[in-house]
Amino acid sequence: MEIKSDKNVKLVFEVAKWEFKRWFKLKEQVITIVVGALISLLIFGSQSLLTKISDKQTEIAFINNSKLQLKLDKETKIKLFENEISQLDSLKNLLIENKIDGILIITDIDNAELFVNKEPSWLNTIQENLTRERQHIKIEESNISAERLSDIFKQLDIKLNYTELQKEKSGSGEKIAAGIFIGLMLVGIFLGLAYQFVAITGEKQLRITEVIVASISPQTWIDGKILGISFLSLAMLITYSITSIMFVFISGLFGSGWSIPITITNPLLIIGLFTFSLAGFFFWNTFFSAIAATINDPNTSARGSLMMVPAIPIAIAFFTLGNPDSVAMKLLSLFPLTSTPVISARMVLTEVSIIEILISLLLLLVFTWYLRKAAGKIFALSVLMYGKEPTWREISRWFSKSRK
Repeated sequence: MEIKSDKNVKLVFEVAKWEFKRWFKLKEQVITIVVGALISLLIFGSQSLLTKISDKQTEIAFINNSKLQLKLDKETKIKLFENEISQLDSLKNLLIENKIDGILIITDIDNAELFVNKEPSWLNTIQENLTRERQHIKIEESNISAERLSDIFKQLDIKLNYTELQKEKSGSGEKIAAGIFIGLMLVGIFLGLAYQFVAITGEKQLRITEVIVASISPQTWIDGKILGISFLSLAMLITYSITSIMFVFISGLFGSGWSIPITITNPLLIIGLFTFSLAGFFFWNTFFSAIAATINDPNTSARGSLMMVPAIPIAIAFFTLGNPDSVAMKLLSLFPLTSTPVISARMVLTEVSIIEILISLLLLLVFTWYLRKAAGKIFALSVLMYGKEPTWREISRWFSKSRK
C-alpha cells in the first residue's frame, strides 16, 4: 500500500512537471521583464525628453504702473522685460510675430491685463505670484503682521495616540502596492484558468484523456495538473512582480517621485504574500479543473461564465484598502473563497496577527483538500462523457460521494 502511495506521489509530480514545462518558457519570462523595462524607459524617458524640449524660457513684456511688483522664483522659466506703456503698440507687433509670449500690464493693485496669442500654460504661475504680492500689501495696510495672520488661520493640530501596538495608518504608497498585488494575483488566477481550461477541454475533445486515465488514476492526473499549473501561476506572478518593481525603479530615476514602500521589502511579508498566493492558486485551479472537466464544447457551454467567479473575491479585496481592520474584512480573511486576496491586502496595509494568518491558511488548505477530492471524482466520471454535459444534480451527487 505504501509502495502504491509513493508511486502515485511520484506520478503526480511527473504530471505537474510536464504541465509546468508545457507552458512555462524561461526565455519568455525574461523577455517579459526586458520588454517591461523598455516600456518604462520609453514612457518616462520620452516624458523627460519632452519636458526638456518644451521647457524653453517664456518671455513676457511687463508694464507696471502701480506699486504691485511681480517677483518670480529663480526656478521658473519666465523672463520679464520691463517696458513703458508708450511701447505697447510695438510690443503687440512683437507678440503677433511670436517674438515674445505675452504682454502683462499691471494697472493697479487689484487689476491686470494680459495679451497673448494662445492659452498660456504659465498663467497660474503669474497669477499665484501676483496674488501673493497683493496679499502682502493688503496685510501691511491693515496693520496685521504676517505672523499674526498665519496664526489666526493655523489649523488645529491633533495628536494621534494608538491604544495598541500596531502599524500606523497605511499611506497611499502601501494602498497602491496592495492594489497592484491584488491585480497581479487576479492575472495569475486567470492565467491558470486559461491553461487549465485549454489543457482539460482540449484533451477531452481530442480524446487523449481516455488513453491517459487507462495508465494512471484520474485523481493522480488532476492532482498533477493542479500542482503544475498552480506553480506556473506563481511563476507568472513573480515575473509580473519583478516587472512592476522595475517600472517603479525606472520611473524614480526620471524623477517621478514613486518609490516602493519600506513595508513591502520585509522578507517575512514577501514570503507570506507568495505563500497565500500559491495556496490561492491551488484552490482556484482545483475549482477550474472540476468545472472544465464537465464541459464538452467550450464554445457553446454556458458553464464558461463560472470562470468569472474569482473576480468576486478580488473585487471584495479592494474594499480592504479603505478599512483593513474592520470586522467584515477580518471575517473575509478567514473565509476560503475570499481569504487569499483579502488577507494579502491586509498584511500589506496593517498588522495581522500570526494566529489569524495561520488559521486563514489552514482553513484554505483544508477546504482545497476536500475540493480536490471532489474535483477528482467529477473529473473521473465526467471526463469520459461525450454527447452531453453532466447536470448539476449529477455533479452534486458526485461531490457528496467524494466526501465519504
